[in-house]
Amino acid sequence: MQEKHKNISLRIKNIENKNQAITIDDDEPNIQKQIKQNEYQFDGEITPWLSQNTASIKHPTIRFHNEIIDFYDYIIPTSEEHRRREQAIMRVETFIKEFASEVDIQAFGSFKTKLYLPNADIDVVMIDKSMSAKELYKKVAQSLMKSDKFENVNLIANAKVPIIKFFEVESQYQFDISFNQMDGLKQIDEIRKAFTIYPEFKYLIMILKCMLKQRELNETYSGGIGSFLLFQMILAFLREIRKEAFANKKQEQLKNITLGEYILRFLEFYGQKFDYQRKRILMINGGSITNKPTPDDKFSLISPQDPDHDIGSGSFKIKEIFKIFANRFNFMSNYNFKPEESVLKYLINPSDQKFTFIKQI
Repeated sequence: MQEKHKNISLRIKNIENKNQAITIDDDEPNIQKQIKQNEYQFDGEITPWLSQNTASIKHPTIRFHNEIIDFYDYIIPTSEEHRRREQAIMRVETFIKEFASEVDIQAFGSFKTKLYLPNADIDVVMIDKSMSAKELYKKVAQSLMKSDKFENVNLIANAKVPIIKFFEVESQYQFDISFNQMDGLKQIDEIRKAFTIYPEFKYLIMILKCMLKQRELNETYSGGIGSFLLFQMILAFLREIRKEAFANKKQEQLKNITLGEYILRFLEFYGQKFDYQRKRILMINGGSITNKPTPDDKFSLISPQDPDHDIGSGSFKIKEIFKIFANRFNFMSNYNFKPEESVLKYLINPSDQKFTFIKQI
């Protein structure tokens, strides 16, 4: 993926414009507009995000970069999709306030940033300081289970942060409700700030969310990597990239990193370089990686808000996840991509089946 091409500039002149597609210089050989026989066949169900213009780019490095932008533009919610979620939240809030009028109900997480997959859960926190989280949990659970407005109510009481999962019947959106937990709300401004500092962030998080969701490794309570933990992992990685560049006085090279390279370096960082058995990640004070007091088999990433809260320790499938990262890095770094084929599909749809998140365009 690091090959160089004569008269082809991969340089992104301004890091603030990372979301601009790379254009091909005038002396690039004419791009074939039609798919040639016996070459990759463009398939709108396997790779619905891939535009014909991007598929026609001959150089895989450039094609990968532009395809990531195609995917992001395809997968993010439309204003209508977001409005439907807002209406579903309002209906849930109206129902809850019928029996708990003093409860403050707020959505957080990816709903606030609008960086969620089409079938993503809606994260909601209910706050009532007049009762304990356990009391509030029990009260809400009983009401939800009696109502015909909700289905598949799943009580996850033994998780580190107890939640209730359920589907709202009218919208068929799944909700995850937590109680008297302020961490998610406190992080909203920090998340938005990170997206401003690191313009590549939003692309990484959508692709990695898709990878994890497809492999059923996106729920922390079941040993995977949830959205909040994934955000912190990406932030830690990007901080390390910048620290390394500034330490070696190579900060100008940050402008040359394509989105595809960021993805591969993330997979390499956690899949091959980071020793999770001996190291831990601290998010406070600009972030750092330090030795664990005692080596173990748990992934350790310490919350930016609470030094006693290890938000990585619950991800007991981390060895499996990091092995997948290493596998995909090795494959993507060595595979000889065919002309006009999708590069990104080898991360998010390697089985060549109908894409999980087909959207109506």
